[in-house]
Amino acid sequence: MSNSISILPRLIFAFSFVAISIGQISFGYACSSDPRKPVPTEQELFSQASSVFVAHLTSVSEVSAPEDMKGANSKIIEGSFNTIELIKGAPPASRKVRSVPYGFGNCTVPFLAGADYIFFLQKEDDYITFVSGSTGPIINLDGTRVREKLEQLRALAK
Repeated sequence: MSNSISILPRLIFAFSFVAISIGQISFGYACSSDPRKPVPTEQELFSQASSVFVAHLTSVSEVSAPEDMKGANSKIIEGSFNTIELIKGAPPASRKVRSVPYGFGNCTVPFLAGADYIFFLQKEDDYITFVSGSTGPIINLDGTRVREKLEQLRALAK
């Protein structure tokens, strides 16, 4: 009897350890990058972007995904914005940007109505990801790091 009592705490410890270990496993997602390729610099992202601008999201809504995305997502997130500052190129004439629903590992930037963002757009693509340089939500555009980042982007635009 005493032998079975001493085994119980060991079993509880073992099961707890296994459960915690399984919870720490990280699965590969669509945003995984090739570890052999260097992470692009801010300057490289800026030069690849067709448009870089600061915007205030005024509304966010879930809409049907276009036909070319329906296999992966039946819905996408669409954000309407007002341009605060144009740094390079031109923002979309529709004053809308798009993203897949925010999720772990999918490279999206979470859209939050009422927050500010720095958007980097590639060519005519209005889909926002952080790997292309976009950042946000920004709650305080006057914050030290945000001001420094904007100064760097303005310098790259010259």
